[in-house]
Amino acid sequence: MLWIHSKISRVWLVAILIFCCQFKTSGQQIDSLASVISEYGKQNATSNLFVHFDKNIYSNNDQVWFTSYLLQAVTPISNYHTLYVALVNNVDSSIVFQHKFLIHDGYSFGDFLMPDSLPSGSYRFVVNTNIKVKGTNDPGFIQPISIKSTTKNLLVPQVSIFKSFDEETRTGTALLKILTSDNRFIENAEIKYTIGRDQIIKSGVAKSSVIGELMIDFPADKIDAGNNLLNITIKKDNQIRYIKYELPILNQRKFEINIYPESGYLVNGLLSKVGVEIKDLTHAAVKVKAVLLEDNEVIDTINTNSMGLGFFSIVPNINSKYSVKILTINTELNQYDLPKILKDGVVINVKDVIANKDFRLKLQSSFDTKIHVVVHNYNAISLHSEMVLKKGLAQNVRLDLDSVPIGLNTITILNSEFKPLTERIFFSHYNDLNELKVSTDKAEYELRDSVKLSIKASASNKNSSQGLVSISCTQTNRFSTLNNMNIVDYAMLEKELVKLPVNPMGIKITDRDYLNNILTVKGWRRYKWPLYKDSISKGKVITSEEITGQIRKGKKKVTLPMQLFAIAKSNVYTMQSDSNGRFMVPYTNLITENKNKVWVSLNKNASDYNLIINDPAEELKKNIRKQPYEAEVFKSLLPSDNQVFADPGGNTLKEVTIKNIKSDGMQFAKNGYMNSCGDYVCLSNILNCMNHFGNASNKMPREGAQYRNQGGGTSVYHGCEERKKDPNITILSGIKFGKEFYKFNLDNKEELINVSTIFWDYQKTLNQQGEANLTFTTGDLTGSFKIIVQGVTTNGPVYGEQYITIKRP
Repeated sequence: MLWIHSKISRVWLVAILIFCCQFKTSGQQIDSLASVISEYGKQNATSNLFVHFDKNIYSNNDQVWFTSYLLQAVTPISNYHTLYVALVNNVDSSIVFQHKFLIHDGYSFGDFLMPDSLPSGSYRFVVNTNIKVKGTNDPGFIQPISIKSTTKNLLVPQVSIFKSFDEETRTGTALLKILTSDNRFIENAEIKYTIGRDQIIKSGVAKSSVIGELMIDFPADKIDAGNNLLNITIKKDNQIRYIKYELPILNQRKFEINIYPESGYLVNGLLSKVGVEIKDLTHAAVKVKAVLLEDNEVIDTINTNSMGLGFFSIVPNINSKYSVKILTINTELNQYDLPKILKDGVVINVKDVIANKDFRLKLQSSFDTKIHVVVHNYNAISLHSEMVLKKGLAQNVRLDLDSVPIGLNTITILNSEFKPLTERIFFSHYNDLNELKVSTDKAEYELRDSVKLSIKASASNKNSSQGLVSISCTQTNRFSTLNNMNIVDYAMLEKELVKLPVNPMGIKITDRDYLNNILTVKGWRRYKWPLYKDSISKGKVITSEEITGQIRKGKKKVTLPMQLFAIAKSNVYTMQSDSNGRFMVPYTNLITENKNKVWVSLNKNASDYNLIINDPAEELKKNIRKQPYEAEVFKSLLPSDNQVFADPGGNTLKEVTIKNIKSDGMQFAKNGYMNSCGDYVCLSNILNCMNHFGNASNKMPREGAQYRNQGGGTSVYHGCEERKKDPNITILSGIKFGKEFYKFNLDNKEELINVSTIFWDYQKTLNQQGEANLTFTTGDLTGSFKIIVQGVTTNGPVYGEQYITIKRP
């Protein structure tokens, strides 16, 4: 069985800890504790979904390839059947499009086209399943991406502060500039703006000047964190842009600072290691120098690294005041108090939170106390023991980790009444992480050359590494470190610890220094879990969202069952409503191979009736718009929004018409070389040729005509399927099958192979030894290419990468 969990284990083991002191266990109480922890884990469990996309920087005319992995399920895997993939603009959380794909045995794969009118900017793919937990959508997966448009963006707005505060008028001024992507002024653009959040303190309507500018005054002395949001809508002809900007607050501190005592709290008279995280007001990590003050006297210096993290040690005195001062020009506004100091408590000191066979720590208490030491992962208890701490006496502890699972685990210290005193996360069996070696027969290749790829997965002390992986080979410049995600980091770290800083070195889990730093600031009080039986929930409701509907005759309900039809391309399915006109559309009736639309209709003689459809995709889109999202900021890694990918065919940038999107599908501009379904034929007579998407030399296909296929052979074009609006016909988005990656015709030298992703395999099987070999060909683009292999094995997730260079002969 592969590494896919359909339920949370209730099994827990009581093992022996090796201590420097005597101890005994309390079986009945620990049984109760294990039950509470296990129940808490089940109540808070969510699906664990990861999606491998072929790249994280796309152009507006790119093909997107992906494979999704359901790493953990909260209900039987057979209940997962639909994967929703939405493209969301980070500027205003508007949804560009949403597609549905079939999930089978926990896996889904597919492809889709980016709209040709998509402007440059920061976006994200939001991926969900059909499962709802406690009435809300089960948390899905988010992949941040960047769009670098090959078309001229006709509206590029920018906001800056022209004047932060005028002493005479007590106002500030924001400057809005509207240009095209080639720096032409946009005159007479219609502008609407509001200032405020829950309450609007100012609004206005105006037009841009001849140089594309507008000055927006705001009441600077009334701006605070609750109303400093400037929302702007810009309209020029039929194009619309939205922009949000946080106005400055007078005398506002210039940094965000988080202070993390290692044990969760500072305790009077006990040594504690403290982590500091510093960001600027754009939420970007900053590398700064600061000092630690005791009663306004400097007692230590702090230097943050490129991730904004710094550390210091302290023995706090409850009668003193401690603060951190960041050394900048205005230091008075950049002084931050440390958390409250507890009079009594227990602290944990750990030198290295990355453990292998054992885990070593030091415990110290400010009072004599009996404690329980529990190691668990919020699903099951792995270790438990009792011990006694003497006031002020540090005790060294060594935990044998033979019974502890690999990955993140938690050590919780409880008092004699089984109430938590302190907690710490650590990583166990680090040296036993899976390895995935990706190698090629050589480092450099010529155009249209053959690449031999070898894959080898291995795990420490494990005989079999059988599994399934997805493979991509894409231009290296189509990856941003800022957007990078891999299945091992996600499954082993990010799913549990949520948002982690960017690692400039790349992969997070293989960087020990990064991991140690992160677990110092993220490694305590992950949950506040209940410790009493009466707080255990009776259970949670898990449902599968399906498309439902109601048949009505005018405003009245029907009183007899009626027959309906679902038409998915050439397949026709029949359905029956109940006597009240209610019906459900099974997901199997929505599966389509190619086209995205499914028609649901009543009998031809039912013209007086209409259909009311409830598609859960619509509710999901509303929820996505409401979800808070903070894009990762790491200034040295930010790609330029002005960067564009040159059209490989040598075409100049083309102006496009950007339509207002109100439906699930893409709206293609009427440009003469593509029909309303998005179908086209290139100069080589290939239908929907991937090498020439958006090329002005393309033409619209003719119904009944015969065209070449991308991978060879010919087919007859059956036309663009569209139907007029009818009260008893509803058009639904179908659930699509993924298709195989296209094969290039290497013999046709006139047909350029200029796609950025030259190889994609959505699912490759690794044998019992964890091995696989395959061959693919290069295209006509030169430069560096990145091969990524990731997936799941019987021993857990695996990830590997390799680089090759393609040169002209």
